[in-house]
Amino acid sequence: MGGLGDSILVYPVLEILKRKGYEITVWGNPEYFRLAIESGFCKKATFYEPKEEFNLKIIFSQNKEILNSESSIYIKPIPTEKIWIVEHYLRELSFQNESFSRTLPIKNSIEKHRNLCIVHPGSGSKKKNPELSFFIKLEKILRNRGFKIQYLLGPAEKKLTGKFKNFLYMEDTLEIAKILFKANLYIGLDSGISHLSSFLGIPSIIIFGPTDPLVWHPIGENFFIIREENCPPCFPNVCEKRGCLNENLLIEKISLILKKYIKLYLPFPRLSLQQSILLPF
Repeated sequence: MGGLGDSILVYPVLEILKRKGYEITVWGNPEYFRLAIESGFCKKATFYEPKEEFNLKIIFSQNKEILNSESSIYIKPIPTEKIWIVEHYLRELSFQNESFSRTLPIKNSIEKHRNLCIVHPGSGSKKKNPELSFFIKLEKILRNRGFKIQYLLGPAEKKLTGKFKNFLYMEDTLEIAKILFKANLYIGLDSGISHLSSFLGIPSIIIFGPTDPLVWHPIGENFFIIREENCPPCFPNVCEKRGCLNENLLIEKISLILKKYIKLYLPFPRLSLQQSILLPF
């Protein structure tokens, strides 16, 4: 029962299994797999333990008492080496040579608001979030470049609803996807919404602090990741200083991306995954 981001990172496994002819049921948070159903990757998702018989059971857990049977495959939810989590999953299943969608294949007829930037100011852990003063500076920069800012808040950001005037509070993943489709630019933290934005193909700037982007970066082809390279990832044992989230440094890097790559009405240039993650500054 991981979060939205954890769930999205399992989608490639579902897609590959579907292509191999399996009819797939997901035991997890159904809300987080609605887009997988919309994309045709699985048949259904259930919050409760399925009672049917299955030919194959893939369990993302180290607890081998869950769904224990001869048809069960257990995958460690966190890799022991520095490898992208999706690659870890595929390696564990001997799917290394299998292709998967880098953009979520769902129908979209929503018209973009060409100067709209959606900002998601939270995540599932406060340790990953910069101070609110960062977003005040960010909003000023975006407005100076002609963007209209819309803050997107979810269950993890309920306490922030009084901090922003122009915000939407949403929990429905399909509705969140519709809002994201309207954006010309998205800026967020290491969060489920950021994973969703990138997977939908929205030009995205994603801020990583104490977590490691080489392991937890999103699926997509149209995103930039920024973090302080001189401050090693330390999540979950995050230091008090949190130099990786120095707001002046973050603002400087975002400003450089906006100046170099972002023009209203234009997408990011297509970069390789390595270029997107390790963009030099």
